[in-house]
Amino acid sequence: MDYLVDSVAIRVIGGDALRIAEAVRRRRVEASPDDLFVQRLLGLRLTQDQVQCGKSFTAGAADRVGEQRLCELYAKPSPLPTPAEFDAPGLWIARLEL
Repeated sequence: MDYLVDSVAIRVIGGDALRIAEAVRRRRVEASPDDLFVQRLLGLRLTQDQVQCGKSFTAGAADRVGEQRLCELYAKPSPLPTPAEFDAPGLWIARLEL
């Protein structure tokens, strides 16, 4: 999601977009105690490694099919990537486009 947000923000907002995006990411990392409690309770806590993995996956997929096609793939009610596909976004794209 960070990849797409950065890409759109740069086009819409311009030069300050990356500073704004960084502030949003920092807020996600520096969650309040209440936020952390709810995240743990629901099992929703993301690690920085998981966020980076998702960003790398999205960038790799966008490099292969373009941002417009990637948005179309994300809009489908299709299966999420498997753990192996996170390391090879082309496999996920091939599976969805069959």
